[in-house]
Amino acid sequence: MKNIFICLSILCVTQYGFSQAEHVEDEPYATYMQSKRNGMMGLEYTDPFLNYEGSHYFNDWTYGEIFLKNGEKITGLLLRYEGYTDQLLWLREDYIPCILCKACINGFKLYDDSDNIKASFVVRKGIRLPFENDSADCFLQILAEGQYSFFAFRRVGRLPDVFKLVDNTRYYIFDNDKYEKISLRIRDLLNVSFIDKSKMKSIIKTNKIRLRNNEQEFIRAISIYNMSS
Repeated sequence: MKNIFICLSILCVTQYGFSQAEHVEDEPYATYMQSKRNGMMGLEYTDPFLNYEGSHYFNDWTYGEIFLKNGEKITGLLLRYEGYTDQLLWLREDYIPCILCKACINGFKLYDDSDNIKASFVVRKGIRLPFENDSADCFLQILAEGQYSFFAFRRVGRLPDVFKLVDNTRYYIFDNDKYEKISLRIRDLLNVSFIDKSKMKSIIKTNKIRLRNNEQEFIRAISIYNMSS
């Protein structure tokens, strides 16, 4: 089921008439951006889990922007990340959700009602997934950036034989193109090959960081580590 969706080009023309997100734009830019939104298309998405307990969505429909492979961006879109198939959805003006072409996208951002960044995702290539033979290009949420970056893959799983979805988030630490998958445990962080164990231990102790199953504390530890590198 995870591979049944086929991305279409976002360069085909279809009408898209949502109002602008609350960004301040001058008229030429607003007109240009509207033309970009009018040029979007995606395969219509049908939710396969309507009767399941739990959710496979990272967020409700939220205004955001996407960053394209060609360096351009498109703003003022209603976006939703779907964690079971690792797809980015866009809501058309007729309220039909569509799958955006991951191969055309470098990443996307979601904004709250005050126009602050709510979440940022990037596409990282060749991520090795447990229990799967091949690597895949995945949307990863940026949790901490710097020399060492901390990402979350907001994966959602389905329990066998029951109609229930479960959070199966996976975490990765990157050093440029090198990366390691970790769990939210102090041992995993200290065993990352490119992390200085003594230095990280000192940061954890000095700042009284409690890492076990605590995403925010992991973000804090890695952010402090980056600042001291």
